[in-house]
Amino acid sequence: MLNPMRDRLVWTNAEMKKRLATALPWTDAELAMSPTREQEPIWHNRINNAFSPSRRTSLYGKGHVESAGHGRHRITDQGLRFIRGEDPTLQELMDSL
Repeated sequence: MLNPMRDRLVWTNAEMKKRLATALPWTDAELAMSPTREQEPIWHNRINNAFSPSRRTSLYGKGHVESAGHGRHRITDQGLRFIRGEDPTLQELMDSL
């Protein structure tokens, strides 16, 4: 999900869903309709969770994305380093302490 954000533009969940609809090889399970959200495939829920500021495991929780207003997201410098493979390893972080 971070790769399309390399442009450093602001993205909404809807824009990301539109971009990723055919860009990723979704499994049959991910394409199935959500049991809790009518008219929404499960992969939409995955996008929503990834952009949830309240989840530690989300792109926000990992510091890869920042808010650019309500429901609007922008990649951070840390997110760019991560997709470029420049993020420090755990050992490098421990060595720096």
